[in-house]
Amino acid sequence: MPTGLFGYHTGCRWFVICYEFYENEVDQTGHVGVRTYIWYRVLEVVVEIKMMLMAIIIVVLLANNHTVTAFTCFCRVQQAYHKLYSSIKDDNDLLCASDPSSQIIATPIQLISKDEYDHINELVNKRSEARWNGDYNKADNIRTAIDDLRVSISLSQIIQTIQHGMDISIPQIQEDVKIQYKVLVTDYPRSVGGSSSWELEPIINPLLDNIDETEDNVLQLAHASLGLAVSSSEKGVNVNKDVMNELISRTNNRLRVLKQRRELSIFLPGAAVGVGELHGRKAADAILWFALAGVDDDDLFNNLLDIARIELNRFGRNTSCRPKDILHIVERAAMAATTSYSTNQLYITAADCLEYKMKERTNHDINSNDIDWGNLDYRNIIQELRDGSFGLHSDRSLLGLWRFSSRQRKQKQFLYNAARHFEHTREGNTTEDFSHSNQYNWAEMYTDPSRPLIIDMGCGMGVSLLGLASSQSTKQLPSINHSELQINWIEHNFLGVDLSRLAIGNARGACRRFGLSSDLHFVVDSAENCLRHISESYPGDVALSMIQFPTPYKFQYENEEVSPSVAKRGFNSQLPSSASDNFMVSENLVKQICNMLSENNGKLLIQSNCEDVSVYMRNLARKVGFRSIPFTDSVKELDPVTERAKKWVECGGERPIGKYWSANSLLPQKGRTETEVACSIDNKPVHRCLLKATDD
Repeated sequence: MPTGLFGYHTGCRWFVICYEFYENEVDQTGHVGVRTYIWYRVLEVVVEIKMMLMAIIIVVLLANNHTVTAFTCFCRVQQAYHKLYSSIKDDNDLLCASDPSSQIIATPIQLISKDEYDHINELVNKRSEARWNGDYNKADNIRTAIDDLRVSISLSQIIQTIQHGMDISIPQIQEDVKIQYKVLVTDYPRSVGGSSSWELEPIINPLLDNIDETEDNVLQLAHASLGLAVSSSEKGVNVNKDVMNELISRTNNRLRVLKQRRELSIFLPGAAVGVGELHGRKAADAILWFALAGVDDDDLFNNLLDIARIELNRFGRNTSCRPKDILHIVERAAMAATTSYSTNQLYITAADCLEYKMKERTNHDINSNDIDWGNLDYRNIIQELRDGSFGLHSDRSLLGLWRFSSRQRKQKQFLYNAARHFEHTREGNTTEDFSHSNQYNWAEMYTDPSRPLIIDMGCGMGVSLLGLASSQSTKQLPSINHSELQINWIEHNFLGVDLSRLAIGNARGACRRFGLSSDLHFVVDSAENCLRHISESYPGDVALSMIQFPTPYKFQYENEEVSPSVAKRGFNSQLPSSASDNFMVSENLVKQICNMLSENNGKLLIQSNCEDVSVYMRNLARKVGFRSIPFTDSVKELDPVTERAKKWVECGGERPIGKYWSANSLLPQKGRTETEVACSIDNKPVHRCLLKATDD
């Protein structure tokens, strides 16, 4: 054997000895120590050098017709190299530079004896060599011998290996059960070396024989939780906390079971059969449904977020996964107002998947100017996912919430089905609570109740106040605030009021996850009753009252009758028949607002996407004593783009045009409501006016 080749084999032997040192320390301590970590990094460099030397040696050997020796050399290093790296999986990330003590999850190969490993490895090497030499009869005979091999690993050894301080319990299975494995060989073509690799697969899987068909299902539990919240809201009662806590507890228990099975699936493929209930975007759906139900459990959300990230890693780069499928997952996490570390990791994984798909599609760098992928700016979306600006107040997230809050037919049916699902599984245990006075303990609600108050009446899911009250939003305000409003948002308290218990439950959960509970509060109450409590007992002033996109009334012609065509088709049948019939903005309400704001020259902001409704509200406000504030950037002209606006113009209705109507949003970007974003995306106008309550 040439001296160079002998030196090479000596290096390979040194490499294997060092690797065994690494492997033994891991087995003994259960984690990777700092000393092992340093050795590993040194070995990593050495291996790269050895691989380059191997390539040179193989070329020399082949040039001198030493084919067999060259192939043997190649196989030895490749297998040692493969063995080192095969133990490092995506989710385990055993040797993370930022955390050298990261725990390790072994593989079945690492749990068998050294003699068994060497025997299998020798057979696989001999078969690879026979295939390389074209002796396929010998290769087939060796393959038969490999197929007949069986190795056993005890279930208790597997559980001990993956436990890591986690309580692993496998019901109805004895831990001393021996699980037999067969050897699966994967052959590679000559174009990539012509060698073979192998792994172990269980012949029988006791876990699959003990799957209980009556086990809880996370998605069904999420649906039932949302159904409980919807049912309670429609009945006008509070959610029964005991029932909701039971559903949350069952969900957390189920998530623990799925996590255990996912760990066990490394040794027992198929053990994670239950994890399939959260494949694809199902975990993201569960996140949204629990959030809409008003659930407030950090562990539940973080576990679901981690599963959603694992799922993205599993299928996000597949050709069958479309970019919009990836967006659907992160949008649901954003709609749920999750803000944890797990959320950020999900966003980064989604950005990686989208970037991979864009590079694969264009074969260019992500920043190239010739990328044109549908109607969405994916480059901007990827940047937002990476820099942390993607979230609840992103356009697509708010558009998704708008679909729920506007009760479109599809979403309304979904919520109805959720309520029926809960009612069929429960006797509708709810607790009535008609007392409102306990909602207005200002000292408990706010850190400083003397600060000026901003009120959003009919706040829905509260996204506008969540944006205004958040620290990120307030930091942006000085550069985008409008002189007509003149509000330093960071110095105020915020209060949202709505009659929908479902919407307020969602808003309260988001408020806590955003960390805004000391400055922002939401109550279930009528606007009139809320204003009465504020006028009677709030210690500070009221700086601003907002009425944003109230549910409109049916369109009225001059004779106050509903359009025959509208009545015939049944459009907007859920709306009040007129402005005087159950429309939220009544004359009495506006008088209350005016009396409250006049004490300190407070302001009233009105916004609507209906021309006639916005004009009606402004005229009503002026009637009770408000004075309109002119705008520098006012509406000069306005095209009636909606059918309702066209009919209003045909009737000769007053148009929201002129110096008292703002052409731009008066609130910062993160203060936008979901309806305002939906209008912007659909290129529909929003009609805005600002009024001042004063005795002047």
